[in-house]
Amino acid sequence: MGALFRAVVTLIMAFLLLPSVSCSDTEETTSEKISGLLLAQVNLRMEQLDDPTTDRLNMMKGMGMMVDNLGTQRIFIHLERELNDAQVKELQDMGLTLYLDSWIPPVGAHPTGFIIADMPVDVLGELADKEYVVNLDTAERQLQPQAGSQPQAE
Repeated sequence: MGALFRAVVTLIMAFLLLPSVSCSDTEETTSEKISGLLLAQVNLRMEQLDDPTTDRLNMMKGMGMMVDNLGTQRIFIHLERELNDAQVKELQDMGLTLYLDSWIPPVGAHPTGFIIADMPVDVLGELADKEYVVNLDTAERQLQPQAGSQPQAE
């Protein structure tokens, strides 16, 4: 498992640290919309679909990823405003399952709102190309309690 772990860390670091080599402003803007962790998780899913391994599957579970349907990734779609009916239809036609009741509007210092969706892994680039999509992030991660966040006993 050590070699596989190092390979995944290398993959993640490559996406986070290497400069964009795209030729057009549109491609660069699209790639900037996708978080490094989301891109890494989608790549892990695609690798697992192409060449399944127990080690990779266990690592994905350890990262908090849902592995019941490897072809689907749960995501946060960040938007400046709530989706209109035409945008909802457009995303549903791409195969996304939108949880419309999860919409959280922009508030205070947060300039974007977001909605939760399940996305087929093969439409990530197409989704990022949408002008109304500000940012895409994974909604699949292992949450840990923060130090000092526990109530203090009196």
